[in-house]
Amino acid sequence: MKTTPYLYFKGNCEAALQFYAACGLGKVVELRRYAGTPMESRDGGAWREKVLHSLFEGPHLRLYASDGSDSEPMKGCALYLELETPDAASKLFEALSAGGRVAVPFKKQFWGDHYGNFTDAHGVQWAISGGNG
Repeated sequence: MKTTPYLYFKGNCEAALQFYAACGLGKVVELRRYAGTPMESRDGGAWREKVLHSLFEGPHLRLYASDGSDSEPMKGCALYLELETPDAASKLFEALSAGGRVAVPFKKQFWGDHYGNFTDAHGVQWAISGGNG
């Protein structure tokens, strides 16, 4: 068994995946649209070109994602990324949090690790740590 996060978006899935690729997290490996499937007429056909299902992969990240008019924003969960160094973690934090809402600024925390968390511009919650030092 393995666990792979599945992210649900309300119409901005493709833009979110492009953003994650631009931040260096990986690339879209598979992307299927509603068009050409039995679900293409869902919501009056307004979602024809939206993402029905996708796979995003990077060296240390794998996730699935899709669009849905009935999707709920992420609640009570964050994708936690653990990087080797504070510098690498800080750079990724800055890139991914751009345009989002930072809850805990990235800095050395009282327990010794560099850590921060935020909700990105696409509504996904992230927590990033970068070792101690």
